[in-house]
Amino acid sequence: MASLRLVSVNIERSKHLDLFVSFLREQNADVVCIQECMERDIPLLEKAAGGTCFFTPLCIFAGAGEEQGVYGQAIISRLPFVLSSAMYYAGEHDPLFVFNNEEKEEVIGRQARALSLIEVEKDSIRFKIATTHFTWSPDGEATDRQRRDLKSLLGLLDVEKEFVLAGDFNAPRGSDIFDTLAKHYKDNIPAKYEWSLDESLHRVPREVLAAHARDAGVPGLMVDGLFSTPEYIVSAVELHTGVSDHCAITATVSKK
Repeated sequence: MASLRLVSVNIERSKHLDLFVSFLREQNADVVCIQECMERDIPLLEKAAGGTCFFTPLCIFAGAGEEQGVYGQAIISRLPFVLSSAMYYAGEHDPLFVFNNEEKEEVIGRQARALSLIEVEKDSIRFKIATTHFTWSPDGEATDRQRRDLKSLLGLLDVEKEFVLAGDFNAPRGSDIFDTLAKHYKDNIPAKYEWSLDESLHRVPREVLAAHARDAGVPGLMVDGLFSTPEYIVSAVELHTGVSDHCAITATVSKK
């Protein structure tokens, strides 16, 4: 049975590049889904992964130094692309919103959100892999903006029929946002994992994150997801710390 090795992780821009590059070299993955990727880092990441990148810009960072540049999400594949596409479902993308590191919800809501999708072929079998960095909300609690954007995202996914979807969903498992996705598609993150934020590298202290989880009524902040439709089998799913402020997800993907 044909299968591919998949990695997905929010890398927090350029803050943990050394850790992430080392991880990529170790994993030898066929496909890598990256959220919070800076366009300037793509050559380095392509070299580490040994593949070609499909990049979707989401906003422009106008901060100083390392914070400057085009920011988005990426899929790197060692396998040739059969197709690649980006479909925006929220925020401003033409032109891109210029972001000044503010975290007010009304400002963050202007950042573009998109579904990035590729199709690759391995051993004569085609695999469709998608990623997104879903709409942010304060403290992990669902918002009306998230509910509206989720409806738009689900509309795009309905057209695609069969796929594997990885990403940072900015909504913890147990919330209505994450659980709505899990009603439509299989949630492949094992139940033993309750957190996908890496407290050792996250800028917010563990006790504050735990308070957010309690306020949201969830056991932990499992905000990163790996979903699939019935045609796909996702196995050997693991979460890895020490890569970024989010855990990296690794998995094997095959088809029935």
